[in-house]
Amino acid sequence: MEPLDHPEDQFARDVSMPLEPEEHAIQIDLLQSFFASGPRSILDLGCGAGRLLVPLRGAGHRVVGLDHDARSLAWAAQGCGTQEDLVLQDLRDTTQQLPHGPFDAALLMGNTLMELVSPEEVVELLHRIDACLSDQGVLIFEDIPGLYWPLLASGQWGGGEADGFRMVWSNRDMIFSLREGPAAKDDGPLRPDEPTRRLWSESLLQTVLIRAGWESSPGEHPLLRVARPLRV
Repeated sequence: MEPLDHPEDQFARDVSMPLEPEEHAIQIDLLQSFFASGPRSILDLGCGAGRLLVPLRGAGHRVVGLDHDARSLAWAAQGCGTQEDLVLQDLRDTTQQLPHGPFDAALLMGNTLMELVSPEEVVELLHRIDACLSDQGVLIFEDIPGLYWPLLASGQWGGGEADGFRMVWSNRDMIFSLREGPAAKDDGPLRPDEPTRRLWSESLLQTVLIRAGWESSPGEHPLLRVARPLRV
């Protein structure tokens, strides 16, 4: 198995570092502070190569990692020295239950929320997350509106090729695809067969949370946002 920093492997770079290095370091510090009161049981949804799983396990937390890609999980196992509690599963597969908890927290990090394009898909996932959390359990994710809408508003997320990537937007919704490598030269419209992501707005995010019976407000830092199910 190649090391994660293999210079020619774009896949390795993507799965290990979906954020900029400085953002990654800040996010780790924020998580470590959030869990500073003691060891926690954590479900890392879309754990990838273990970007968060490995340091959180190193800090003494029990972390179950879930990802749809076997190659990513192999790297995660390499990083933490064991395949224990690494689950090969697509979190979008509604026919499968999430790992049994109860978990003190579920993570939906590394911009995984943007991979979930359908509001109905997120509502359903929130129900499944609720079922595996403890009574005081929370969901932690990046504040997508707070991180990326300012970039869009300032024109930094426009068209054109940059750094070997091209962002291609739907002409009817806040949905986009990233073309990379030779495909980045293609400036044509978004095609139905391209993998897409959603730039979640605050209003749509709140609508989805309310429908699922959750609540969340922007926190002090957009790299860590907390949502809680509303329970009677």
